[in-house]
Amino acid sequence: MKFCPLPRGFALLAVFLLILTPIARAQIALNPTDPKAERVLIRSADISTEITGRFAVTTFDLVFANPNGRDLEGTFEFPLLDGQRVVRFALDINGALREAVPVEKEKGRVVFEEIERRQVDPGLLEQTAGNNYRARIFPIPANGTRRIVIAYQEDLMTASTAANKAPRYRLALNFPNELRTFNLTASVFAAPGAKPAQASTSLALKLPAWSDGHVLQVKKENFTARGVLDLKLPAISTSARPAVITETFNGREYFYAEAALPATALKANARPEPKCVGILWDASGSGRDRNHKREFALLDAWFAAVRNVEVKLVCLRNTAAAPITFKVRRGKWSELRAALEKTIYDGATSFDGLIDDASVDEWLLFSDGVVNFGTTQNLEKLPLRAPVHAVNASAKAAPAFLRRLAAQGGGEFADLMALDAKTATSRLRRISPRVLAVERDPEAVAQIFPEVGAPVNTENGTFVVTGILRQQSATVRVKIGSNENDAQAIEVAINSGENTGSLAARAWATTKINHLAAAPGDNREDIRRTSREFRIVTPDTSLIVLETLADYIRYDIEPPAELRDEWLKQRRATDAATNKNRKQQIDRIVTMLHERVQWWEKEFPKDKPIKRPPETKPIHPASEVVILGGSERQNTVRQEQSRRRERPAAAPRANDADGEIVAIERFMVSDARQAADLDRSGFEDGRRVDKPATGSFIALQRWSPSASYLDRLRRAPEAERFSIYLEERADHAREPGFYLDVAEYFFDEAKHTPTALQILSNLAELGLEDAALLRVLGHRLVQAGRPDLALPVFERVLKIRGEEPQSRRDLALVCAKLEQYQRTADLLWEIVSRKWDDRFPEIEMIALGELNAIVATHAGKLDLSKIDARLLKNMPVGLRVILTWDADNSDIDLWVDDPSGDRAMYSRPLTYQGGRMSRDFTGGYGPEEFLVRTPKAGKYTVRINYYGDSRQTALGPVTAQVRLITDFGTASEKEKLITVRLVDKKEELEIGSIVIGE
Repeated sequence: MKFCPLPRGFALLAVFLLILTPIARAQIALNPTDPKAERVLIRSADISTEITGRFAVTTFDLVFANPNGRDLEGTFEFPLLDGQRVVRFALDINGALREAVPVEKEKGRVVFEEIERRQVDPGLLEQTAGNNYRARIFPIPANGTRRIVIAYQEDLMTASTAANKAPRYRLALNFPNELRTFNLTASVFAAPGAKPAQASTSLALKLPAWSDGHVLQVKKENFTARGVLDLKLPAISTSARPAVITETFNGREYFYAEAALPATALKANARPEPKCVGILWDASGSGRDRNHKREFALLDAWFAAVRNVEVKLVCLRNTAAAPITFKVRRGKWSELRAALEKTIYDGATSFDGLIDDASVDEWLLFSDGVVNFGTTQNLEKLPLRAPVHAVNASAKAAPAFLRRLAAQGGGEFADLMALDAKTATSRLRRISPRVLAVERDPEAVAQIFPEVGAPVNTENGTFVVTGILRQQSATVRVKIGSNENDAQAIEVAINSGENTGSLAARAWATTKINHLAAAPGDNREDIRRTSREFRIVTPDTSLIVLETLADYIRYDIEPPAELRDEWLKQRRATDAATNKNRKQQIDRIVTMLHERVQWWEKEFPKDKPIKRPPETKPIHPASEVVILGGSERQNTVRQEQSRRRERPAAAPRANDADGEIVAIERFMVSDARQAADLDRSGFEDGRRVDKPATGSFIALQRWSPSASYLDRLRRAPEAERFSIYLEERADHAREPGFYLDVAEYFFDEAKHTPTALQILSNLAELGLEDAALLRVLGHRLVQAGRPDLALPVFERVLKIRGEEPQSRRDLALVCAKLEQYQRTADLLWEIVSRKWDDRFPEIEMIALGELNAIVATHAGKLDLSKIDARLLKNMPVGLRVILTWDADNSDIDLWVDDPSGDRAMYSRPLTYQGGRMSRDFTGGYGPEEFLVRTPKAGKYTVRINYYGDSRQTALGPVTAQVRLITDFGTASEKEKLITVRLVDKKEELEIGSIVIGE
């Protein structure tokens, strides 16, 4: 259950679960996050199901009633099983139902959040990890109602439906309150001459007879809908000709044909008996949630079939463990089972470290397929020679990914959420036939699926062919089998306008998307185009509803049909303005660079400044208490302008408190005055020529959080520490700060990096879509010296939060550490050349400085053709400090005290000796930057001041990263990074110091 913090009022959590066992089941529950709030009720429910052949579309049309005096935001989260996709989303806008339109996932989330801040009516439905979905709606009005429509499409012929047996449709309802009105309609379209579906129900109502032989309709008032509707559908006879339906959509005619597989095609070839099998057991933190009872039942049946085999068990967490060997004789596997039952589930999910074993004849992968860590996240195929079978036993899985791994690895996919152990074992012990050829006239039909090479599921006895019809009639002949010797042909005749319906086009689109998902990297654009055209939610495409035509124009989103003509007319006027704004942005940066050059070229005094009078302490505005996830935290409420009026600068501090200095590393700091002898561009043959001085170093202050679990770890002997972590994890399993603290302990105190990395990687399990959490993970991995692991983390952040310049900057800096300098330059130029939200003042200048530093040290290796030459000006500095943090809407200040006691901060951005502080960030993530070109000899103390934030997270509440850099912009550059977690507002924390030698 997930809680959604809202700065206004409280949020509504609606968990809308579509859990299929094995056909279709739905359960609805509503829970407000404020326990004192009255429960939001479902006033009415209109549920309809349309079944054509083996496809069904189920639509929920719900009206929610909010009896509270505050507007609510609703968040619906629901997992779907393999083969199911959301195909419709709609909201009522000003009393009329408005259909959602497709939008790129990242853009959809950005638009939703921007509009939500304006207190108007957006709605967004997106796919999260695996086949899980989330809908966000605002508002559900105070003392009012909101109508929401969500529909999903599914294939009823699951693998559990044996050949030639009737498929079933099951809908289990469990509404929490009595409904004023309840409507239920089922429409079943079968082949001519087929018997009507058989309907039964445990709902407290009597089902009427079928109307016209295919429509069932029930209407009730003041009804509590709790029970199951069960439809036994007509079986497909092996002698029946293929059933064909057609549909014209967007000027094209689509066909969908369903045929019975020939009896000979149902006999799959058996796999050879393996002498050695490898088991890849996902032992990550999410592995606890898999249905191990079903997995063990499968292994019971599989070993009973194989009998005698050697087993090599490899546990997968953030990295693959060394294999452990077991012997199975006469199907007895008790020793292996005992080992699996004792598995410790911890860490992220990754294939890093997986090594092939030539002795293994087959691999069995048990996982949910949600790979969230490491350098192997985008594997198209596992690095294994033998066939790989993928087994899923989780409702929150990525079945498309698992199916792809199995197909690419020459194995089978078994979904234990839809298959019993016996059927799954039968599938794993045989080789599925495949599509060998598709014969057709390309002038008559196009884009036929499945394509050559696709596996054929023989268990349900049916085969689907779908495509685009270009002429009045056509014939498609599909050959299936293991090879040409056992090939069987299925012939489908299609006639234009035959059995018209409303499912053929979307059935084609979903079949195509499922097929292309086997290689999503190569097919991403094709998947996006198809999903947008047919309004199907995918990992890259969401559905969005906006309130006004102006919003569709502003965000360049094509609206639904009723607004499209006016949108096209007004949109043309915005195109010219876009190009003009980009030129203005570059000109603005040129002006700011000119001002920076004037500072850099100015000679500042290095004697002791005249003592300034002490300044008053900051005035902190009042706070209000809000409820977040069941716990009470402080939420600072203020406005940026008033904050700056009310908050004078803090008094400078002396530098006499050294504290404990750790991780000391001597650095060479160049004499930046030599830069004056260089060409003003700062480049000389692509390299800096400054000669470093000696006797300077950076020291970091040890950050040691206080927590009882850390006290236990420090007292414990080495052999007991991991066990204590597991004990404490039971009480802190959903707290990111816990994993960060304990990982820090194993990194810095216990000095056991493998354990620290495993514990730290749990952050990836907690928040695959949480950019703040992933940023913390990425920065800590960089601090641990693992930029290779941080790279895919920041790639993910960019995908989630592409509208924030920090996402590009974080990724660019990691690319630089991995010597990917061209990509570093390209990402930084994107920050410089784009206009960003006002929450990120002058971040372009920080990125420009970093871009010029990369160019200065690697100019001969870079393509700079995209960069405006006026902005190529490297300005190396002897000392640079950068502060960033993870939480949006937070205010953290960087303070730097120089050897004279002069403090650079937001209210004193230019010190006596020329230290320069960047613009203050009060609502974003930073960065805040301190620069001094020619640092005066002595000690520079770095502090951060946590002023407060209006957004709290479980990290407690904000995590900050500080980089201390010497010789920035030269080949001698050195850097230290530290990550700290800020617990209390108004907290001032000393981070470290830089000592500059004479």
